[in-house]
Amino acid sequence: MNERILLASYAIRIKHKKEYAYLSAFNNVDDFYNFLKKFFDYIFRNVNQLKDRAGNENIHLTLDEIPTSNDSERIFYGYFSSGVSGDKYKVKDIATNTTLIDVDRKNHASFRDVFFYFYIPKNKSIGYLILQRKTHFGIKTKLTPALNSFLAKEGYMENNLELKNIIHISVYEHMMQFGKLKKVELVKNKIPNNLEDYINNNQNYQQTRGTFRTSFTSRTSLPDNWKTYIDRLLKKELNETIEIDGLDDSFTDLEFQLDLNGKQKTFYIKNQHRVQPDIDVTSNIKFENEAPTTESLVKNARELIDDIIKLVPKNV
Repeated sequence: MNERILLASYAIRIKHKKEYAYLSAFNNVDDFYNFLKKFFDYIFRNVNQLKDRAGNENIHLTLDEIPTSNDSERIFYGYFSSGVSGDKYKVKDIATNTTLIDVDRKNHASFRDVFFYFYIPKNKSIGYLILQRKTHFGIKTKLTPALNSFLAKEGYMENNLELKNIIHISVYEHMMQFGKLKKVELVKNKIPNNLEDYINNNQNYQQTRGTFRTSFTSRTSLPDNWKTYIDRLLKKELNETIEIDGLDDSFTDLEFQLDLNGKQKTFYIKNQHRVQPDIDVTSNIKFENEAPTTESLVKNARELIDDIIKLVPKNV
């Protein structure tokens, strides 16, 4: 049986003195596309020698071969080798339950190849990254500190790279159309200073710092007209706070949970980057010897980025 192939989409930005820079001139003159070439060459030749920005721990992120690049299209794709170490484990023959390798040394690590696809457009402050998601071998948690560490190593001390989730619109639309709306929460960044005053004074109260949530839940599904209302909120232009029609106060966010075939995902009206960005593309992938082909991974990565770009404002 073929493994499930999950591809996650991320936005790439570099902040310099509180401003996001064009990636093709992130230090006024330096091109992040060329910086990535140096980064790939370094982790390929210096296996596990890149330390975190504080210089304390090695980052287990390597390459078994230099990725494919296309300078005219400004793309890279290939496979990161991501490692997990520190735990004792055994490698067994499943059919016979025979132990083949008994690993008990902390300086040993188990590595997996994870597909990636970078697109770094010119004269834009946002780039795009597609990463394959694998349980226990997450790349994002290693890649962000690795890139920032290499920025510092190359002398870019005032530049900080950010990778933020971009939820692919087809995930939301599919779950909204065919799934069940199980929970809606109105989130406010203030709480009543005094619970008794809140209860006895018709919700007129002084506020203090904290998080105040109003929840609507259903074991089956909330009514369909809730979906219509939330969909309209999600797609309109948002301000600092969300004005919820029919309520006489402003909320900092509205969170809602959709359930489709037992898989639940929480979405956010304002903080949309908090949504886990994975999408299951298994049905679109070609396999050879139970492994996904690079060509089909590249094709799906390109399609995901093309769809996302259609949703990003042109001035970004």
